[in-house]
Amino acid sequence: MQLTNYHKNIVDYYAESENAYKDSWDLNNSLAIHYGFWDDKVKNFPQSLIRMNEVMMEVADIKSSDKVLDAGCGIGGSSIFLAEKIGCHVTGISLSERQINKAKELAVDKKVETKVDFKAMNYCATSFPGESFDVVWGCESICYADDKEQFIKEAWRLLKPGGRLVVADGFVTNFKNNDHSTIRNWLDGWRVNYLESPERFQKFMRLAGFKNISFNDISKFTVHSSRRLYKFYFLANLYLAWKSITFSNRATEKQKKNIAACKHQYDGMRNRLWQYGLTVATKP
Repeated sequence: MQLTNYHKNIVDYYAESENAYKDSWDLNNSLAIHYGFWDDKVKNFPQSLIRMNEVMMEVADIKSSDKVLDAGCGIGGSSIFLAEKIGCHVTGISLSERQINKAKELAVDKKVETKVDFKAMNYCATSFPGESFDVVWGCESICYADDKEQFIKEAWRLLKPGGRLVVADGFVTNFKNNDHSTIRNWLDGWRVNYLESPERFQKFMRLAGFKNISFNDISKFTVHSSRRLYKFYFLANLYLAWKSITFSNRATEKQKKNIAACKHQYDGMRNRLWQYGLTVATKP
């Protein structure tokens, strides 16, 4: 698979920040890098990560007979969850060969290797035949698409009639907010090119042919994790200061921007520059 410079930046970012996610997101156990969903069924952070998977699974009405495409699967957490919870077949794709190899190892460890498969692929331009899947799933991954409308067109192509597209991700409240310094510093730190607005995203789904489109602002269920990242920003900066004093390996500029993004994302949500959206739509 040929990677563009933008794709390489994304792959490099996740490779470079892996240890940070292991520390802050308990990646080795959670297998997830997303905000989670905090409702009255959730008592702690690990539960919130599982709950987001459950909520997406419920709104997309995923059944054991479904074939699911996990678009931007990371190390396979959601794919493995669906295979374990429902028993459906899931194909996870990521730009990162490193993530794909890790996902395959984890599938064996979790004994779901017959229910999942993982491939290095761009979800905006896959090699799968049309109408291959019952569900296209994107959990905090579609923000990385070169062109979000192109992703929606590809999802339409890949879905069978009656298939569902489900996306949980960040959306700017106004598309021009992508140029706001708070949003720009956040997205640059996490190597995201831009975020869609709810209005534009729903328009693209309608133009592609999707029906029964619903979009919900679920920021109140994710703000706890946004605040958690904000706190992590201060702890991480204390750690960087200690490293500077002890003359140990100092943080790179990319690492500093990654940490600063933790503050900017919270400032942006608090000031309503962006919201966390959950959207689902059906291909007739």
